[in-house]
This record gives sequence, structure tokens and C-alpha cells, in this order.
Amino acid sequence: MWELGEHFRNYADEYRDAVHEHFFNAVPESRQVFALSMRDTHTSMAPALAWVLEHTEPGEPLLADVSAKLTQLARDHRRHGFPAEIYSQFEHALVAGLRVLALTQYQYDFARDVIHQVCEAMAKAAREADSAGEAPAYSAQVVAVNRPTRDTAVIRVEAGLAVPYQPGQHFPVTTQYLPGQWRMLTPAQPADGTGQLIFHVSSAGEASRSLAHAQPGDWWTLGQPSGGIGAKDSGRGESVIIAYGTGWATARCVALAALKENSRQVPRIFAVAGSPGAHYDTYFQQNLAALGIPVRRIVREEKDPWLLNARELAPGADYVVSGKPTDVVVNEVELSTGTPPRFLLVGPAEEVAEGEEKLVQRGIGKQQIDVLSWGRDGRWQPEDYAALS
Repeated sequence: MWELGEHFRNYADEYRDAVHEHFFNAVPESRQVFALSMRDTHTSMAPALAWVLEHTEPGEPLLADVSAKLTQLARDHRRHGFPAEIYSQFEHALVAGLRVLALTQYQYDFARDVIHQVCEAMAKAAREADSAGEAPAYSAQVVAVNRPTRDTAVIRVEAGLAVPYQPGQHFPVTTQYLPGQWRMLTPAQPADGTGQLIFHVSSAGEASRSLAHAQPGDWWTLGQPSGGIGAKDSGRGESVIIAYGTGWATARCVALAALKENSRQVPRIFAVAGSPGAHYDTYFQQNLAALGIPVRRIVREEKDPWLLNARELAPGADYVVSGKPTDVVVNEVELSTGTPPRFLLVGPAEEVAEGEEKLVQRGIGKQQIDVLSWGRDGRWQPEDYAALS
């Protein structure tokens, strides 16, 4: 029901507020779990439900891929600390909120049926994760903070136990001074069984800025990792990563994983930044080059902003200046022969969207392009279903 999904999107704020009014009255203790500002609370709830409505036929059960994504979402939401039984009360709130949408009886009945299936599927997934002994979240202490530029922090945390994840996955992260607010951060190195993780945090938005100003001794809460960059396939041609800003963390993690696994298909990396000093990890990049994974640095402007407070680049860390970084990539990657390369674009949403558009204009098929991005406020912008979190 595409028209019903669109209706939910158009009245997302009104529906969300009505649902919360009912839920917080029914379960008062739940209020402390969410952000203090109502406008920052459950912002993706209505779009997520709209997506499910659009992918469900009247009278039919949820599609397998929809159920799979709801299962992942339920596992993710265990980080909030609610028992699986909460879904029955949340179902009542979701149905009660329908009153603000002025639906026809047919639309109301359909939406109520889908909501019931959604909550049943998520409750089941949460109970199964509980029974399997899966940790709902990890507590990690900040042990080191490095600020290579005014806008970027490299933060090391220790969880005290192994934290499994795959390269390219991101963790929902919060801390005591961000009540109810979570930001998605991607580790900059593969999981190693020690419980140590490194995050590159850009000061994008108030919440991310707060995380970037962490101090040793702070405690962070990490939910279960999600997302990712898809399965490796050595038959898909060259792997090319275009990393914008702190999207470099993902590229770094993928490169280290390839070296660790002695993979024959190491990625080719292009790192894009606004100016030379914004390439904040050049010593590590030079070490990667010595191990056979060169990093091509691209800058949009030749001079650093005077407030950037950047450190000097590593010896030999050259770069090319271009206002059109995608053109540099396409001109240097072989496109005319053999298996087409696979592109991964990761970084701020505007830059990733621009890069994807430019690749398509240069003849790269969309099926050859994967994207991982986040918005100005630091929130990740993956495909529709992932916004459920």
C-alpha cells in the first residue's frame, strides 16, 4: 500500500508524538530511555513503518526480507534494556497513534494488522536473542583520545571482552551525557578479540560533537553492530573505496582486514578531504602503502582553513588538488577492460550522493556502487529499512 506509506511519511511527526503520548503514559519509566527533546526521539519510527506497509500486501504475511530486517532491528533495540514483553505495550501505542492519521476503516484495519505482525516478529527475535545469550550492548571505557584536527577525534575504547563485528559495520553509541541519543560509529580496525576499538569521530552535529570531546575515563555504551559492505566476491573485479572525511575509518578497517586475511583482492583507496591537513591519518596511510595498499589523497582546496589546527602530513604524503574528486578516481581506475570494478563510497551523505551521481554520469552502473553515509547531524543514512534503528 504505497499511498498509505506516503501518508505515514507526510504525517510522521504527528503520528510519532501520538504514539509516544500513549506509550509514555502506559510505561512511564520508558521516558528516560529516549532523548530529552521530543523532536530527537524515535525520528525514524514513522518512515520505518511506512516502509513495511509499502512492502506488505493486504491479508498476506510479512515478506521474508522484511521479517529478516525486523529481526535485526529487534536485536539492535535490545540495547535500550526493555524486555521482549514490551512489544505488546508498544503495539497498543502504535495502534492508538493511528487516530491522528484520519484513516479509512480499510486503511486502519490494514495498518493495525501490519503493526501486530511487526511487533510479534520483533518480540520473537528479541526472545531468541535473549535465549541465545547474545549481549544486548557493551560497556566500553575511553582510554585514549587524539585530536589531529580541530574537527576530528581519534578515540580508543576498551570493552574488557571480545566485541565481534565485520569491517564496515557500525555501532550505535551513546554515553551518560547524551541521554537517549545514539550515533552510529564505524571502527577503524578489524575486531581482534581484545575488546579494543578505535573510532574516528567528526564534529558533525551536537551529539557527535559531544562524543568527539570525550575524555579518558568516560564510559560509552555500544549496541550490537549492524550494516556492512556486503560479502566479498573475488570475481567482482577490482574493489575501489572512495572515502570522504572520516569515512576513511571504514576504508582503513577494510584494508587492514584484507592484509590480515592475506586477501588477493586488496582495495584501492581514494581518500577525499577538504584540504591537505584534513587528511589526519597520513602516517598510517604511508605505512599501508609500504604494505601494498596505496592511498590516493585528493583535496578540494590547496590551503587549510586557519582554524583547522592540522598537523603536518607524513613525509612523502602527496595529494592532488581537484574540485571534482570523482573525475580523478575515474581517470585513474581502469574501466574499459575486464570485470567492472566495484565501488564503495563512504562518508557524509552530501558528498557520497554527489560522488555516486558523478560515477553514474561517467558510465558506472548503479549495481557496481555501494554507499554508506551519514547526515549533517552525524546520523547514518543507509537504505530505508536500516533507518528503522
